[in-house]
Amino acid sequence: MDALATVMLRRAGVVVLPAPAAEPAADGAAWVSAFEADLAARGWLLAAPLRERFVRLDASARMRWADWVCAVADEAVGADRDHVPLFRSFPDTPEAPESLFVDRLLVHLFQADAAPCVLCGTSGSVRPLDPCGHLVCVECFDPALYSACAVCGRRLTSISPYVLVTEPNPEAGPVGKPLRLRRITLDEDPEATATRLRDELVARTAALGAADLADLMILVAATAPGRLDWLPEKVPARETLAVVIAWALHATALTDSYAQVLRDAVARWTTVTDVARALWAYSGGDVGLMLPRKPGVDGPLEAYRPVQEPRLTVDVPKVRALPRPLRRAVLAFVDGRDPATAAEDMARHPVVWKRLAERLHPFEHIGAYPQAAVVFATLRGTRAPATGPLGLAIADVAAPRPERFILAYHRGGTVSVRVRTFAALVEEAVADDDVVAAATLLAQRPGDLWRRADHLLRLAVDDPGAQRTVVDALARTAARVSPNVLATAAASLNGRDAAAPHGRAAAAVLPDSASVAEAVVVTETAEVGVIGAALRRALRIAVRTPARAARPAAARGPEPGTPRRTFFPKGDVVRTWTAPEHRVPLPADAITQVRAITDTELVSRAAELPRFDVAVLDAALAAIPAPMRERAGSAQLAGWPRGSVRTLAEADVLRLFLHWVDSDQHRVDLDLSCGFYDENWMPVGHCDYTRLRYKHTAAIHSGDLTSAPAPLGATEFLDLNRAALANAGVRWAVPVVLSFNDVPFELLDAAFAGFSAPVKGSRRFDAGRVMQKFGLRGDARSLAPLVLNVATGEVMWIDASLSTKGYGHSIGAHGARLARLAADLWEHFRDGARASLLDVAAWHAAARADRVYVVHADGTATPVKADDPVSAVAAIRAAAAAASGDAAVDAVGRVFAATEDEGRLSAIVGGDVAQGSAVLLVDGDPGASWTRVTAADLMAGLAPPSWAEPAERWQWEGNWRAPGSLA
Repeated sequence: MDALATVMLRRAGVVVLPAPAAEPAADGAAWVSAFEADLAARGWLLAAPLRERFVRLDASARMRWADWVCAVADEAVGADRDHVPLFRSFPDTPEAPESLFVDRLLVHLFQADAAPCVLCGTSGSVRPLDPCGHLVCVECFDPALYSACAVCGRRLTSISPYVLVTEPNPEAGPVGKPLRLRRITLDEDPEATATRLRDELVARTAALGAADLADLMILVAATAPGRLDWLPEKVPARETLAVVIAWALHATALTDSYAQVLRDAVARWTTVTDVARALWAYSGGDVGLMLPRKPGVDGPLEAYRPVQEPRLTVDVPKVRALPRPLRRAVLAFVDGRDPATAAEDMARHPVVWKRLAERLHPFEHIGAYPQAAVVFATLRGTRAPATGPLGLAIADVAAPRPERFILAYHRGGTVSVRVRTFAALVEEAVADDDVVAAATLLAQRPGDLWRRADHLLRLAVDDPGAQRTVVDALARTAARVSPNVLATAAASLNGRDAAAPHGRAAAAVLPDSASVAEAVVVTETAEVGVIGAALRRALRIAVRTPARAARPAAARGPEPGTPRRTFFPKGDVVRTWTAPEHRVPLPADAITQVRAITDTELVSRAAELPRFDVAVLDAALAAIPAPMRERAGSAQLAGWPRGSVRTLAEADVLRLFLHWVDSDQHRVDLDLSCGFYDENWMPVGHCDYTRLRYKHTAAIHSGDLTSAPAPLGATEFLDLNRAALANAGVRWAVPVVLSFNDVPFELLDAAFAGFSAPVKGSRRFDAGRVMQKFGLRGDARSLAPLVLNVATGEVMWIDASLSTKGYGHSIGAHGARLARLAADLWEHFRDGARASLLDVAAWHAAARADRVYVVHADGTATPVKADDPVSAVAAIRAAAAAASGDAAVDAVGRVFAATEDEGRLSAIVGGDVAQGSAVLLVDGDPGASWTRVTAADLMAGLAPPSWAEPAERWQWEGNWRAPGSLA
């Protein structure tokens, strides 16, 4: 089957089968029953129309399509690979791994060729292994127990005398009850379905991840190759627009359609950064203009790096040759922009633009595009003869804008120019304590204004007039801001009225005229070192403080449990860093006003969408953050938002798995590990390739594989027994995947990990019991996917990377930093500083539903009554904070529901619902009577009106779909 059919099955759960055979097979019903049994073990079910069509196919067609459906189902969870760990008997791994390590070490050091075994003394039992060359005794290391070299863990070639040649023996054992069920159905109109899926992706307001982009490329190629006329008037995500333009330029190269595509592309560009994204994607670069990280300093184990395995890095893409019409169109576009703004935009991505300039040749066309040439001269700091064409162009452009362009004349009669950025003007106003001027400037760029709302309100904390100016500016500009930015800015103010300065901020707020007694009172609860600073300030004592020695990496940053801020730097993967909370509290009324502005704006946008009779919202969604930084996330099976928490109430054992395949040129050694910590995040132990067992059965590792040649690859497992871990004093467990030999995940051909909830005695890898599977990607050498609260069984999805350097990465070296990362993210996502899925659902429910219910954990409900939609949003939040309600849900008519999974959906709404009902689920399949929507779909519906198609932003005929859909 083609790639389009696979995308449609994965994303929409639909199959396009051929027409029924003239003479169907006689055993059709019995065959389909057997096929359904195979699918059920994987957690997939056939809808009645699809089942009936399979019954009516001929034998060869049905087998071909059934094999394909099973293959897609297996690929989704990783069951399409052979999972053979080092110890074939896993989880029955060696009880004494320490003595096994000693035996391996002795063999490695002292075993000689043609000599008796150094361990047992047996002659003739030693075999040389290929490719590692180790000499292994088959009596001491039974080949039936090992799938690789027993000494070093490298996979062996088929010619190695140590390898046993046996008949294929598929993994035996029963399968457990599937954790989730997914119903797939027949699709009679695949073109409409593909168009709908395409338009839903394009309508998303956030940048797409790598997996979504790959699917979008297939959908665009199938529905609108080499065209841009199908796009909505405004595409919310600029990165999505850039890749679509790049694909269209590729598809129409050397064709008559190229000129029209180029005209359409130029018409959709609004900034020079849009141009950079499109050209960078055209050359195979990251559409977010993220560059690979530069190689850092050598790590402590760099000396152990094998000579034949040099350090590998992700290369910066080379800009491909640009056709002349494209070069001229780009230069003409840049020439038509405001030169100061264009120069500032280029300065944000200097490496990208300098590489693009090598292909654009801007200085060869100074006469035709003088402003473009000046913009590139500003980027490069070019010194041009003052009387030459470029020098005269620089003078002409800079003369009308002396406040933005600064000329510098040099020896030899040359001139250069630099630009004062918009940010510099804002910072100048901030430095002058002119909050009104800063807010007025930022109002020209509404997104930046909202991102700096907290900062401006802090500056105006003692000036009610300036505070009103900031709030008024936020209110005026809200209609032009992305819903993601509005939601994030408003949620970040939660609790800011009670935030207490931490550490040195306490001394910073102490007046210069304070007495010694006042200094002691203010700083009596401050951290070590702050009291002395405050006392010296009060006594006017000047003290020369010696330079501090750098703290070890594990000790940097504020401690868990202390007031602190968590930051997420922009990048191709998610990394974090923290800083103590220094900010002064904000006025509660200002926070309330900003939240009201956000609710008012987003509710008004949602009111334009089709209505529902009733909305049923699960209070538990208040603890689940709305999706963030999706483009930097891993492609995953469950679709959990970062920071969401799932409870493993019935899972006594959590089985982690990791699978990878070596690249064509490089050996890759990945390691699956897990760190264990007490309630204060102090390390109490770990389980990895150096410690195969923790507290006997609390954690069991399957053994260390150090290479993964195709086609078998390598698989590592790690079992976590919650009860045994709790008895061992473990409160937190944090798994991590590390690239031991420092190969970036981006260079791997195939690599994924995940976890399942195995049933005792079942198969080692049970496809139906896989809870989560995620890919390893990006310029990273580590990934911490989740945090497990051993006591409660809660799992938080964090999907974050540690910064690493050097060779020989292990949890022993990174355990303390891993704890800090996990603690920071656990507290960050649980303190309400992020917009939640309840917020997203509340904006839609308050604006679009005639009746709204909030359902609590005990099954009771609270009806929401409010005079207006904006008040209803606040009432929904208040109802969700209550423990129980006093009413039952009356879900009659078209329903909009939002909850965690299909089990909870059945509990709060019941059975079938009216056609046109929609549901937001964190995990699972709602069933045939529902139309499932994602948080990204809901946020796309809240895009500003100028972003949507003028005729109608959404259409509704029983399906949730984006503009331009034909379904």
